Amino acid sequence: MLRRLVIFLSLVAMCLPHLAKADNITIALVMPKAGSYQQQGEELTKGVQRAVDEINSDGGLLGKKLELLTIDDQCSDGVAISTAQMLTILKQKNIKLVVGPYCANSFDEVADIYAKGQLFQIIPTTVNYTQAKTIKKGLVKMLGYTNQQAKDFFDYYNSNMAGSQVAVIYNSADAESTEEAKAIENEFRKHGKSVVITSYTYESTNKDYKKLAEQVLTDGNTAAFVLGYPKNIRKMAYALKDRSSDTAVFVNKYTAGSEFFEYVDGLAEGIYFMALRGKEEDPEFAETLVKLRLNGFDADGLSLYGYSAVNLWKNLVNAAKSFDYNKVSNQAIKGVKTEFGSQMFHNGAPSTSESYAIYRYENGNMNKVY
Repeated sequence: MLRRLVIFLSLVAMCLPHLAKADNITIALVMPKAGSYQQQGEELTKGVQRAVDEINSDGGLLGKKLELLTIDDQCSDGVAISTAQMLTILKQKNIKLVVGPYCANSFDEVADIYAKGQLFQIIPTTVNYTQAKTIKKGLVKMLGYTNQQAKDFFDYYNSNMAGSQVAVIYNSADAESTEEAKAIENEFRKHGKSVVITSYTYESTNKDYKKLAEQVLTDGNTAAFVLGYPKNIRKMAYALKDRSSDTAVFVNKYTAGSEFFEYVDGLAEGIYFMALRGKEEDPEFAETLVKLRLNGFDADGLSLYGYSAVNLWKNLVNAAKSFDYNKVSNQAIKGVKTEFGSQMFHNGAPSTSESYAIYRYENGNMNKVY
């Protein structure tokens, strides 16, 4: 309790000088600034800042200029909770939107704090299914649940490699990858395929992935889904490919991050990447992407999701003609246009499920296979 109080007071002291001027509106972005997910935090910040700059250059939102407050929650439960408490207390300083958190971070407790404090929250990336079951008014999850990934992975497996032994390799200390692994196991079990799937765990501090790769392949697995922190995913995936280039290795494109291709020495060849299907195939999404690139903004990784989160909120505010929490929340239920097409949000979740596509990396290109 004392530690949480210290964290809370430290956050208040850090944020107060950066809150918006009296006539401006503050958007708070909660994400990791260091550690295993630093790159993802930087990408989200890049996208959110771009959206804020565009809105301000167009005259603001309902006549108000926007300012961005970034907060490092360190992917820590305690910091995420303290951040939520702080932001709801300081919301009278014109904080109208929270984007994040990126990590699971006691999701239910954090969402409950924002809902009770009537502070509108948008989660721009997929979230842990178990920890997001209780969804509150005033919370929008742009992309739905990660259990959709398990369903699409199984569908691809069943159509293209049925009967093959599959390894699910994950970081036992990471709640997010543990949840994803359990979702995959449950999907195979649901279809009577539990005998073909085996789970393996590693620790974040693991330095020798070759030994685990050897065990996975010796056990007869010819396919593997690798989950965890970006650097761990990269090292584990490459250990498998180095041991057997024929192994079908799957990773989540967004979790793996662009750093996945550093120090590859050809080992990325043939790796499968799962990515949300509708985005680059959607005409409205493609139009947004082209517009950004023509204006010199390379929407890489998660930056487009940060950018889209702010624009989603902007469209809700414009439709509601107000920054008021209840009016904006009610508008989300009615529906609003987003970069990803028109969408409604029921109890925080998108009204239409986002499915995953699968791409195979070949000769420097991502070729869609599902």
